[in-house]
Amino acid sequence: MASFSAATLPVDQLESLRFKANQIIESIHGLQWTIEAGNTNYMPAWPDILSKYNMLLSQTHNFSTALAAPAAAQLSFSANGVPTLARPQGNPYEGLALHPAKAMTDAQLDTEAIPLLRNQQTTDVLRMENDTVRRLASHMATRGSLGVLGAVVPPPSLGVAPRKPEYEDVITECDAIRAAHDQRVERAVRAVAMLRDKFELRQRVQVEVEEPEELTWDPRAGMPTEATGDAPGEESEGSSGDDEDEDMVEGELVDSNMATDSPAVTNAAPVPNGLIDVNMY
Repeated sequence: MASFSAATLPVDQLESLRFKANQIIESIHGLQWTIEAGNTNYMPAWPDILSKYNMLLSQTHNFSTALAAPAAAQLSFSANGVPTLARPQGNPYEGLALHPAKAMTDAQLDTEAIPLLRNQQTTDVLRMENDTVRRLASHMATRGSLGVLGAVVPPPSLGVAPRKPEYEDVITECDAIRAAHDQRVERAVRAVAMLRDKFELRQRVQVEVEEPEELTWDPRAGMPTEATGDAPGEESEGSSGDDEDEDMVEGELVDSNMATDSPAVTNAAPVPNGLIDVNMY
């Protein structure tokens, strides 16, 4: 058996991979904290979520590219001092084998080493996934997979025995929640578009206020007596037009509330509105 030499290991490449992996882990934690928002019924702004998600995708792509890339050409010097460019010998990670540096118990091997080697979910990931599914199911009328698998159903309010939900009922309720969410998003986007058409960006950003060269009235003497007679009328006409536009925008935000609510599942109570904001995504 050939002796192992640590000098043959691509230490620089491995250090770079570890740095990229740590970046991915930090990005995952940052995205998780942004979405959870302190376990409150609050959905952060989509640009914040998308920016962190795009950063995570970029880091994952760089990590995958570094794993699949062949070894870089190395510059070496011959005996007479002439530099020669060594030809790369393929991927440097193909000949590596991972093994524990010290003896491990069976429990440590099953919970720490094997999930990494087999690309399985760790115990923490499984626990968080179960907690997420359980929290979502507790707010659903069909109780999700818990209701299908025979979880304890709350007692009925009208004395009618509830029907055990099936997977088709759970899928129907999830589709209803998704459709209601999409309708709310579409209505919000339409309202924002109306605001953007009404108020131009330059008018919203640039506000020019002309300062008078000298005061025409003394603040200690009260308001000036000179005033135009048509000013109140013009202001009222302008305010009435603004009120009509505001009513149109508010109508887009509050219109069709009954149509956007999640339709009730057969023989089940309607889905509460507060659940769609956080727990589905």
